[in-house]
Amino acid sequence: MKKKYQISLSLIIFFVYVAPPLLFLIGNKRFSEVRIIRIEPQTCSRAIADLLQEEKIIRNKNFFLLLLKLTRNERKLQAGLYELRSWTSPYDLIRKLAKGEVAIITLTIPEGYTATQIANLLEKKQLCSSEKFLKVVKENELEGFLFPARYTIPSSISSEGIISMMEQKFKEVMCPYQKELEEISLKKIVTIASIVEKEAQMDWERPIVASVLYNRIKKGLPLASCATVEYALGEHKARLTTEDLLIKSPYNTYLHYGLPPGPICSPGKPSLEAALFPAKTNFLFFVSKGDGTNAFSETYAQHLKSKGILLDKGNNQEKQP
Repeated sequence: MKKKYQISLSLIIFFVYVAPPLLFLIGNKRFSEVRIIRIEPQTCSRAIADLLQEEKIIRNKNFFLLLLKLTRNERKLQAGLYELRSWTSPYDLIRKLAKGEVAIITLTIPEGYTATQIANLLEKKQLCSSEKFLKVVKENELEGFLFPARYTIPSSISSEGIISMMEQKFKEVMCPYQKELEEISLKKIVTIASIVEKEAQMDWERPIVASVLYNRIKKGLPLASCATVEYALGEHKARLTTEDLLIKSPYNTYLHYGLPPGPICSPGKPSLEAALFPAKTNFLFFVSKGDGTNAFSETYAQHLKSKGILLDKGNNQEKQP
């Protein structure tokens, strides 16, 4: 009786600890192929086994379920986004899922991204639903306040958690400028910075573009920013039509004077600093030269001349006021 028990115990040990690594090594020609697998909360072990076999992470779901039972991990598998290799050792896989060793995603949010673009990027990386992300952003009016940077994000984090990380980064960046913010509202700074972000490509030009915006506001002129019209349209266009410029939206700064209701994107630090410390100029107009820089003018006549020269060269991209 004792001998039979020892044999049974040996078989269990073999199947649990020895067989999985051996099966993994034998014929494992695709061990370097990495797959990203999401396990949703409250998914049963059988459904997880089906998913893993379908994605070719395991060879035999029944064997996987047997190991789960023998190791008493049937109810210990944790939800999250996992980075797994094809034909992973079942034993190693169970350990990883039971410990919740979720993937850590590193991604960069580019400067000038709108909340919608950020949401789509996060969904593409399988970090969260774009719909849920945008819902929180819109409810809390956070467009422009999600700082663009490189982030390392645990895949188990919620939409609210990601937003909190980006908000905190924004606060850290703006912390040194508390004195300046006592004289002008943060929302105004971020709104101006967001327009600067879209209208200027060169960092050295950003304070000049900011000065144009401030000068036009001071003189009661419409900002006439194509970037705000594109935000209203919900898409980027190389050249706006007359119909585009007539779109009925509070973000259309051709029709509405002053600043739009809020930021139109997430500005980077150079644009935020430009909005805080604009250059001292008399410029009221600028137009894209088509090479990443702008031509600035103090009068409308000079502006028309600049546009004419650029049109002759075929470089005018209709980015102005």
